[in-house]
Amino acid sequence: MREKETYYLDVVGYFDETMCVTWAEGLDVNAVAVVFGSGLDTGRRYDIVEAENEGFEAREIAGWPCSAIVGRLGDWTVVVEPTYGDKGSDAETLRDLSARGRALNVFSGVTSHAFDYWEAGKRVTSLTLRELNVAEPFHRGGGSPHLLDDVVNDFHSGEVVAFRAFALALCEHLTQERLTHDWLFTKHRWLLWEDLDDWS
Repeated sequence: MREKETYYLDVVGYFDETMCVTWAEGLDVNAVAVVFGSGLDTGRRYDIVEAENEGFEAREIAGWPCSAIVGRLGDWTVVVEPTYGDKGSDAETLRDLSARGRALNVFSGVTSHAFDYWEAGKRVTSLTLRELNVAEPFHRGGGSPHLLDDVVNDFHSGEVVAFRAFALALCEHLTQERLTHDWLFTKHRWLLWEDLDDWS
């Protein structure tokens, strides 16, 4: 895990105040788009920076975050939401994404930082960061809260940046797929789950 965490310390630098990354196993891009409420292809393809810029404009029009980029990574489909996006962390979203497989989510916001692992429509394990609590950095939840302890117990930091890197490393550990710089800077399908009449 150490090598993975070191790698992701660089990756998390691309995210601003919030980070919301969701993984879905066994679903293609179209199926994931439907779960997020963006069934129709917008016809737009953005990388992480372009999506961030478009996300700000979409949020200004809609009044709340309503966009993301989505693409394939091995057997998984990955969704990255621009700043303040958090739909991937919703229990309903993760339940639907994992109904026939597995789903993972990492959310790190202004006051909340969590990792969720779902399978067959149920939360298996959740880890909520206790900031600055090095002795016991996580509150554990889910049906099997200690399932990942062999990996999780090696984490000893209450820092948000360290948590973000660790959580993405944990996703790689579970999926066997690395969220790379190249993936983030490749153009992926842009999801928009709000009908914006004023969108041009």
